[in-house]
Amino acid sequence: MSQQSRMFYIMNYLSMHQEATAPFLAEKLEVSVRTIYRDLDNLSGLGFPVYAQNGRNGGIRLLENHQIPATFVTEEEQEVLLSGLENLTVTEFGGADELSVKLSSLFKRSADSWLAIDYSSWRKSEEKEYIELLTTARKQKKCVFLTYENSQGVVSEREVAPNKLFFKQHNWYLSGYCYLKEEHRIFKLKRIRKLTPSERPLDSALLTENYMPEYSYQQLVFIIEADQLPRMQEELSNLQVEPMENRLKVSTWLATGEWLFSYLLSYGAALEVLEPKELRERIKEEIQNYRKLYE
Repeated sequence: MSQQSRMFYIMNYLSMHQEATAPFLAEKLEVSVRTIYRDLDNLSGLGFPVYAQNGRNGGIRLLENHQIPATFVTEEEQEVLLSGLENLTVTEFGGADELSVKLSSLFKRSADSWLAIDYSSWRKSEEKEYIELLTTARKQKKCVFLTYENSQGVVSEREVAPNKLFFKQHNWYLSGYCYLKEEHRIFKLKRIRKLTPSERPLDSALLTENYMPEYSYQQLVFIIEADQLPRMQEELSNLQVEPMENRLKVSTWLATGEWLFSYLLSYGAALEVLEPKELRERIKEEIQNYRKLYE
């Protein structure tokens, strides 16, 4: 960690916790106590009101009502903040646009952003409305009502305590405690048919930092047409490819779930599953169902 990063950490910690000891900061920053005192001397030389007090009630403190100035953030860090906020505004995430303007004024610069990340969907405009409603509910510490259609087309009414809103593999998801199932669930925003606020207070005891579901993995072996390999290499990793006469034999480990079945079917006749046997049999049954539809 650079000296500037250490000094920022010290200032931030003191601003949040009022005081600390040199041995504590040295342990946190993995440096010597002598280095901490050198950083404190540098901070004092730069005009930051840091002082150390000896004795039983001693420690390192900041003068009251002191705030870290914007100039303590480097130009590169300012660019990261402004660019990140600029890309976040496309989601209409509450306050991101206004905050971007305020920081631009504070830093006296605008983002020179060549990196554009657009999270919005080509088709469903409801997602932006849902993001705004969920953000409002979380700020107000309230639950929400969902009319939700799962991957099998079953529609149900849920009351959910919103825990985390996240974007993964082209889709927005809501992680939260579902009162209907009495457990944490993941909801794809595209499958929400209606979303309204609830008057139930948000119980923080029901929220969890481990909002991502745990998946089991299984080894797959399949044969694929050679011209489909580039697409698969874009979407999957750790592929072991063995050339065959006209096609390719591929093996890999993938997370189980309904997504896997749909993903393999998306290759049509260009992919043949060899193992596991139960997945191969399920695909055969699905193909027979397709044939019945078109006979």
